[in-house]
Amino acid sequence: MWSGLFFGLMSLFTPEAALPDTQALQGELQQFAQYFQIDEQRVKFRTSTLKNPSPFLTYGGSKACVVHINHSDDAKRVWSHFLNTGSEGAEQAFLTFTSGHELTHCILAEPGRRVAARQALEKQLGVAFTSNTQFEETLADLVGLAYVSKVLPGQAAVVLERLKDIRQDFSGSDPEHNSSNSLRPDYIAFAEQLLARPASSSSLQVAQAQQ
Repeated sequence: MWSGLFFGLMSLFTPEAALPDTQALQGELQQFAQYFQIDEQRVKFRTSTLKNPSPFLTYGGSKACVVHINHSDDAKRVWSHFLNTGSEGAEQAFLTFTSGHELTHCILAEPGRRVAARQALEKQLGVAFTSNTQFEETLADLVGLAYVSKVLPGQAAVVLERLKDIRQDFSGSDPEHNSSNSLRPDYIAFAEQLLARPASSSSLQVAQAQQ
């Protein structure tokens, strides 16, 4: 199943911001795995040039999950538009959010994870998603925001407000990615708990990382 961060297109924005490399995303994976239950061995990162305006595209298969960093001109425009917040030093926070978003797609591609997570999130939100895409994009946004709150709490509000704006901006052309009504603190906390690594394992990994 293919998943993308954005499928809208900002055709008038000049590419400026550089996309991260695979090494940066590999580092994010290791950090993300300290907090969320993910099979790291299944995740691969590739640099690609795809005919799609999304700067990141993830394909979750039965044996592996591949996150593509898309270097097409359109994708660079969208990434630059996303980062254009006027908030100095926020670029790392947006990379952290994006990593959490894409890695959530990888979690959901693991056998047996998608159905249970969808049922739990629909019950919590009191909604019935119209498609797996709508469900996955909503959960991926919520987990991405939870991940930012964990590692860069000072930038969490900036990312949240920018994401709301972006989802609303693209809602006409890409309604399945419009999670804006669900981006609430209580839903973010629920999504974190839904995919969290068991407390004992998480605490051990964090302690090891700090040594």
